[in-house]
Amino acid sequence: MKKILLPNLSLPYRRCLAIIIPSCFLLAASHSAAQQAKVAPGDTFGATVGSTFMYDTNVFRISPLIDPAALTGKPTRSDQIITSTATLSLNKVYSMQRFEVNGSLVDNRYNNFDFLNFLGKNYTAAWHWYLTPYLHGRLTSSHSEALNNFANLTGFANSTTRNLRTTDNFHFEGIFEIDRAWHIIGGIDHNVYKNSRVTVQDFNSKVFSVEGGIRYSFLSSSSLTYKVRSGQGEFINRAAPIVEALFDTRFDEMEHEVRLIWPVTGKTSINARAAYLKREHVHFPQRDFGGFVGNFNLNWAITGKTQINAGWTRQLSNYQTASFAFRHPIFERFSSSFIATDRFTVAPIWQISDKIALRLRYDFVLSDFQGAVIPLPAGERSDSMHSALVALDWQPLKAVFISGSLHRDHRNSNLRGFDFDSSAASISAKLNF
Repeated sequence: MKKILLPNLSLPYRRCLAIIIPSCFLLAASHSAAQQAKVAPGDTFGATVGSTFMYDTNVFRISPLIDPAALTGKPTRSDQIITSTATLSLNKVYSMQRFEVNGSLVDNRYNNFDFLNFLGKNYTAAWHWYLTPYLHGRLTSSHSEALNNFANLTGFANSTTRNLRTTDNFHFEGIFEIDRAWHIIGGIDHNVYKNSRVTVQDFNSKVFSVEGGIRYSFLSSSSLTYKVRSGQGEFINRAAPIVEALFDTRFDEMEHEVRLIWPVTGKTSINARAAYLKREHVHFPQRDFGGFVGNFNLNWAITGKTQINAGWTRQLSNYQTASFAFRHPIFERFSSSFIATDRFTVAPIWQISDKIALRLRYDFVLSDFQGAVIPLPAGERSDSMHSALVALDWQPLKAVFISGSLHRDHRNSNLRGFDFDSSAASISAKLNF
C-alpha cells in the first residue's frame, strides 16, 4: 500500500478540525458520568453525533490516462471532505410488540468540488409484530440518500456531476410456526430507486415483489430455508419504450433461493445462500438475463481477541448501455445489459485491548459487463478491482469513539479509460448520548 501524504489544509478546514476534535472530548467528559450510570438493556432512546474528515486522491475515480481538467474543469483529482452526522434512535417494547426507529442527517462538504455538497436524510423503522407466539413477523420501511458511486459512472457524460441516489424500501414479512421445526414464511416487498439526474446505467425504477417459502429450524439453532420471489418492475417516467437504444418500460423477475444458517461451533458460523435469478423485459428480450447468484460467509472467532470474517458474493445487476458518445475520446465504447459481479472478502479484527481494535479488510472484485445489444469493436468490458483498508479504533470512554483509516482502490479494465487508482485517509470522532 502506498504511503498517503495529506496536503496542507485550508484555513476553514483547520478551524473546523480545531472545533470538532476538542468538542468531542469536552462533550464526552461532561456526559461520561451519566453514560456510565446507564444500563444498556434498559436504553430505549439514543443520540449520536459525529464528524469525519477525509482526504481522497481521486474523487471521481478518473483513469490516469485522463487529464482531470478536461473532464472536471479543475486540474486536481483530489478533495478534502467533511461529513457530519446526527442520529436519533428509539427501541421500545410494548407487550409482545417491539418498535425500532432510526433517523439521521448526514451533511457532506467538499472543499474543491463544492457542487457535490449535499445533506442526506435517512431513516429506518421496524415493527416486530406478534399476534400469537406462533404467528409473527416484521414490517419495515427505510429511506436513504447518497451520491451515486463514481466508479460505476466512469466514462459517461454525467459522471462528474452531483447525482443523488434515493432508495425507498417497504417490506412485510410473516412467519407461521407449524411446530418448533417447520415454519411457513411469506411477505411482500416494494423498492423504489430514483436519481436526481438521468443515468443510463441504472434507471429510475420500482419493483413490487411477493415471496413465500418454508423453513426448517434445527434444535442446534441452524436453519434451512427455501423461498421463491416473483417481482414486477417498471422504469419510472418512461411511458413508451425507446426503440433506438432498446430501453424498455417494464420487466418481470423470478428468483428461487435456498439459504443455510449454521452455527458450526461456539466460535464458528456459516451463512450461505444459493439462488437462481431471472429477469425478462416486456418488449426487448435482448435485455433479458439470468443466472446463479448467492453468497458464502464464514465468521470465525479464532481467540477471545481475534476474529476473521471471510466470504464470497455473486450478484447480477441491471446496467444498460448502448453506443454512446463519451465526453473524452480516450474512453472505449461498450454495450451491456447487466453486470455479473464476484466479490471475495477477507476481514480480520484484532481487539488489542478493551479500548483499542485493529481492523483490516481486503476485497477482490471481478465485474463482467454482459448482454451486449449492439456489437462494438472493443467487445464486452471486464474489470478487476483490488480494495484494501486498515483502520484503528479507539474508545477511551463509553461515550466516545475515535477511528482512523487508510483505504486504497485499484481497478484494471480491458477497455481504455475505465481503470483508476485512488487512496484515502480519514479520521472520525463520534459521541454517543
